[in-house]
Amino acid sequence: MRNYRIMSLLRKVAGLVLAVAGIAIVIDSLPTYLWILLLGFGLIWAGWLMFRVERIY
Repeated sequence: MRNYRIMSLLRKVAGLVLAVAGIAIVIDSLPTYLWILLLGFGLIWAGWLMFRVERIY
Protein backbone atom coordinates (compact mmCIF):
# COMPACT_ATOMS: atom_id res chain seq x y z
CA MET A 1 0.00 0.00 0.00
CA ARG A 2 2.79 2.41 0.87
CA ASN A 3 4.62 1.69 -2.39
CA TYR A 4 1.46 2.60 -4.33
CA ARG A 5 1.29 6.02 -2.63
CA ILE A 6 4.94 6.74 -3.39
CA MET A 7 4.52 5.82 -7.06
CA SER A 8 1.35 7.90 -7.29
CA LEU A 9 3.10 10.89 -5.74
CA LEU A 10 6.10 10.43 -8.04
CA ARG A 11 3.81 10.28 -11.07
CA LYS A 12 2.02 13.48 -10.02
CA VAL A 13 5.30 15.33 -9.43
CA ALA A 14 6.65 14.19 -12.80
CA GLY A 15 3.44 15.30 -14.51
CA LEU A 16 3.65 18.69 -12.82
CA VAL A 17 7.29 19.11 -13.88
CA LEU A 18 6.43 18.24 -17.49
CA ALA A 19 3.49 20.65 -17.49
CA VAL A 20 5.60 23.50 -16.10
CA ALA A 21 8.33 22.81 -18.65
CA GLY A 22 5.78 22.87 -21.47
CA ILE A 23 4.30 26.14 -20.24
CA ALA A 24 7.79 27.65 -20.00
CA ILE A 25 8.57 26.66 -23.60
CA VAL A 26 5.31 28.14 -24.86
CA ILE A 27 5.80 31.37 -22.90
CA ASP A 28 9.38 31.73 -24.10
CA SER A 29 8.44 31.26 -27.76
CA LEU A 30 5.50 33.71 -27.94
CA PRO A 31 6.19 36.98 -29.73
CA THR A 32 5.70 40.27 -27.90
CA TYR A 33 2.55 41.34 -29.75
CA LEU A 34 0.73 38.19 -28.60
CA TRP A 35 1.55 39.06 -24.98
CA ILE A 36 -0.02 42.50 -25.48
CA LEU A 37 -3.11 40.91 -27.06
CA LEU A 38 -3.44 38.42 -24.20
CA LEU A 39 -3.08 41.21 -21.65
CA GLY A 40 -5.74 43.25 -23.43
CA PHE A 41 -8.19 40.34 -23.57
CA GLY A 42 -7.49 39.56 -19.93
CA LEU A 43 -8.23 43.15 -18.91
CA ILE A 44 -11.45 43.16 -20.95
CA TRP A 45 -12.53 39.90 -19.34
CA ALA A 46 -11.70 41.11 -15.82
CA GLY A 47 -13.53 44.39 -16.46
CA TRP A 48 -16.60 42.55 -17.72
CA LEU A 49 -16.62 40.30 -14.66
CA MET A 50 -16.38 43.32 -12.35
CA PHE A 51 -19.13 45.10 -14.30
CA ARG A 52 -21.53 42.16 -13.93
CA VAL A 53 -21.03 41.69 -10.17
CA GLU A 54 -23.98 43.00 -8.23
CA ARG A 55 -23.17 43.31 -4.55
CA ILE A 56 -25.21 45.31 -2.13
CA TYR A 57 -23.35 46.38 0.97
